[in-house]
Amino acid sequence: MVTINYEGKAFELRNEPSEISLKEFNKIFTILNTPEKGKLEQYFDVFESLGVPSELLDEIEQADFIELVKQFNAMQVSTEIPINAIMIEGFNYVAYKDEFKFKAKDLIEIEKLAKRGVSNFPSMILAILFKREDLAPKEHYVLAHIEQKAKLFEKHCTADFALPYITLVARRTLKSLENVESNNGSGVAGDSQS
Repeated sequence: MVTINYEGKAFELRNEPSEISLKEFNKIFTILNTPEKGKLEQYFDVFESLGVPSELLDEIEQADFIELVKQFNAMQVSTEIPINAIMIEGFNYVAYKDEFKFKAKDLIEIEKLAKRGVSNFPSMILAILFKREDLAPKEHYVLAHIEQKAKLFEKHCTADFALPYITLVARRTLKSLENVESNNGSGVAGDSQS
């Protein structure tokens, strides 16, 4: 947590993933991925969404604002996948059994969501990756079911739970797309010896 002192008052800016709800993280993710806004405006909006008073943000000196952005970005983010399953409201949701394997169907569903521009993209990624154990495989990819799971994750999880999965999905997706795009018709995309 970052403390901001302004006109004799102290304000707190939550910058650790464990302090930020998944619902708030969705909003931050959306703000930081809004290309119509400049980076400084994005951070202004992020800070405001996390409860920093707009009157403080309106009056803060440029150098202090830049320092605040640096402090906010100094958060500690783990890239280690913390758990493979989570119990929410009596149901067990499992991302993987022994080791994390990124399924093609998951990638396709995530790509569809990205194209739709959903405002709760991080929650939806978790909802796609974590499957309810008592359901049939086809049910996992029904949009209404994914949306309901996303709401459950928003209600019960913080950003520190989501970030390792988001990071892993982003890296693997980029790598998959690079493999597909670099394939010049010579063999199967992504089929490499390395």
